This record gives sequence, C-alpha cells and structure tokens, in this order.
Amino acid sequence: MKVAVPNPRLTQYLLRNAKNYFQEAEEFVVLTPTYAELSWWTIIDMAFPFIMLVIAIVTKKLPDMFSILSVHKSIQHWMSYFRYSELRTQFSQWKAIVDAVGGPFISTNDPDYMAYVYADGMQRIHNQTFSNVARRTRRVPT
Repeated sequence: MKVAVPNPRLTQYLLRNAKNYFQEAEEFVVLTPTYAELSWWTIIDMAFPFIMLVIAIVTKKLPDMFSILSVHKSIQHWMSYFRYSELRTQFSQWKAIVDAVGGPFISTNDPDYMAYVYADGMQRIHNQTFSNVARRTRRVPT
C-alpha cells in the first residue's frame, strides 16, 4: 500500500521521533487497564505515602522501613502514570497523522488494541518516507 507523505513537517516529525512504534503500543496497552480510569481513591492511595513522609520529616522522626518501601512503590506508580499520560498524548498525535494521510490502513474490533492500528499506520508512513530516501542516496562502492 502506497502512502503519500503530505508535507515536510511530517518528515521532520518522523526524523525527530523515530522509535519502535509497536513497542510503545504494547506499553500503552499494558498500562491502559491500570491508569485509564483513575478514581479519587487511587490517587489518594498513590499520594498517601508522600504525606506520611512529610509528616515524619516535620515531626523529626525517622520513617520506618515500611514507610520507605511504600514511598518507593508510590514513586513507581507515579512514574508509570506519567508514562501512560505521555503515551496517551503521543497516540493522539499518531491518530491525527495517520488520519491526515488517509489511514488507518488496518482495523480492529477491539478498542483496547487501537494503539496497534495507529502504530501500524505510523510504521507504514515511516517506511514509505525513508524507503524513498534510501533509493535516492546510493552508496559509493569502496
């Protein structure tokens, strides 16, 4: 399937953001069930260890090992949540790009796996854009 690249800004975007699209789609699909619909209780649960750490510092008491472990776990949850937010923004950009060039080129009935559809579209655009460049630049034999 031939994909036409509409403008040089898209080529610049592809050059600046060259990545493994399917790997990021997989990461997004794994993180989505956990972070797609955060409740207030989950956010409080993720923030509570930090509140307890601040209280321990203000009262000048050393936090125990379990407090430190819960802070570590909370930090990991927040890092995963920020990564999920970053990927969600990135997939909205991918959706706009793939829609702009006439995609998506494949489909799925499961909305959980739409990330793979747009990863496929981005990979096709990337391959089409840079396969033309590879044909124009010939290697000089040594």
